[in-house]
This record gives sequence, C-alpha cells and structure tokens, in this order.
Amino acid sequence: MWKKTLKLITKTLTYAYSDNDYTFDDFSPSTFPNNFENKHQVNTGVIYDYKQLKLALGARWFTGKPTTLPLNNTIADNQIVYAEPNSSNLDAYFQVNFSAGYTIEVTPKSKLQMGASVQNIFNTKNTINQFFRINPNTSTIEKVNTFALDFTPNAFVRYTF
Repeated sequence: MWKKTLKLITKTLTYAYSDNDYTFDDFSPSTFPNNFENKHQVNTGVIYDYKQLKLALGARWFTGKPTTLPLNNTIADNQIVYAEPNSSNLDAYFQVNFSAGYTIEVTPKSKLQMGASVQNIFNTKNTINQFFRINPNTSTIEKVNTFALDFTPNAFVRYTF
C-alpha cells in the first residue's frame, strides 16, 4: 500500500496478488483455482479535505474470478457436461466511484452532515458471477450472469446532537 498526503489531498494506491488453489486428492484435476480468487487487484483513491468539505474519487480493478464453462455445450443424461473446474475466468472488473460531503456545526454539540455519492460513474457492466442451466423448453444450455451495480447515485442528510 502506498499513501501520500500533501496538505489538503491524500492519495492512495494498493496492489494485491492472490493465488489460491483448492486441492482435493479424489478429484481430477486434483488442484484448481479457488472460486473467489482475484489474482490481481488494484485500488486507488484521491481525497480532498478542506474545512467542512470532503471530496473523494476512487477506482477499483481486478481480474475476473474463476469460472467453469460447459464443455462444447454438451448435455448428457439431462445434465451439463463441464470443462475442468475453474479453468476460465470472468472478465476483469472495473469501477470508479465519487463521493462528496459537507458538515455544518449547528451548535458546539450538534452538527448537520450532507453528502452525495455515485457508484460506478461510468456505468461499467461488471459480471461478478455466472452459472449455467438447461432451458427445459429448448434443451439448450443457458448462461446466467449476475452483475455488479449499475450507475447508482446516493444522497444523505444526518443531524447529530
């Protein structure tokens, strides 16, 4: 992790490498990637903090997690025939987020905080999981994806006393 503060601005950058395998002696292959492995992860952020105003911009990128694909779209005995476990990966994940907050001291013991944020500013379509199923009407294999949040604005007001 790298962190640098210059007067009103704080910058951070982190990188992580993770190589996690499952090992099962009775399976073939006996070793394959963990379901939640993200080999390369990069996070970065910039925070501007001046008096009662705080602005933050951050980004996340990581390699797609492992997945197991059907083998040549083959169905045998009404079950999907799969390739080796976790032998493929989902697409890489990328997201940029922004937040802003402002604090007003109403009295020495109370304050009003207001803020807004936007997750996934660029509305990147990030697949975070997938599975496969047999369509009973067509007897074909369907891929079902689960996606991360689309462009998502948020706002808040908080009064503490």
